[in-house]
Amino acid sequence: MTCINVFHKFTHVINLQVILFIHSPKLNLMKTFFFTMLMFVFLLSCTTGIQAQTGTSNLDQLKLMQQFFGPWRFDVAKDTVEVWESQQYGNGLVISVYHVIKGQETPLYINNIGFDSNEGKFKAFALWHNGDYLTWIGSFTTEKKFSIDVVQNFNPEVVNFKIELVYETPANMTFTSFNKDGVKTGESKFYKVK
Repeated sequence: MTCINVFHKFTHVINLQVILFIHSPKLNLMKTFFFTMLMFVFLLSCTTGIQAQTGTSNLDQLKLMQQFFGPWRFDVAKDTVEVWESQQYGNGLVISVYHVIKGQETPLYINNIGFDSNEGKFKAFALWHNGDYLTWIGSFTTEKKFSIDVVQNFNPEVVNFKIELVYETPANMTFTSFNKDGVKTGESKFYKVK
């Protein structure tokens, strides 16, 4: 039931009370108090969903996306490197991710990232070499921090886990993963390949 429907129901009850008890001064005082409280509760309940705008709306998301460009690498193990090759695709981005194990390339997944100008957020479809996929929604929350919610089929209500990419310098990035409750589950250091 919407706030407006609730308000209309309560005003009908008050109008009925006014008709029934119009001659009683004590009841008029009670009705005034009740109506004032009703208005307070109505306004309070209707504004609980209103939130202040965050500073992210002032950030130029497409310009900040340029920090992704170029190849990035992460040393997974002694003989294994993960490489992200990022390329601009209009206002989007395509990232090919693969492992190099003892000099042999093994494809992992491709991130196809688009920008939703209505929401001011990036939306991505990651496709693994074996056909598995995931979707995520993310945005820069500061000029150096990119926050991602990995969601079920672009549904922001169903978050599977979260990721933060923090660009410490133009050539160094920290990738941190969290479970859906925000508990840190891992961290990797990436550096830009020249």
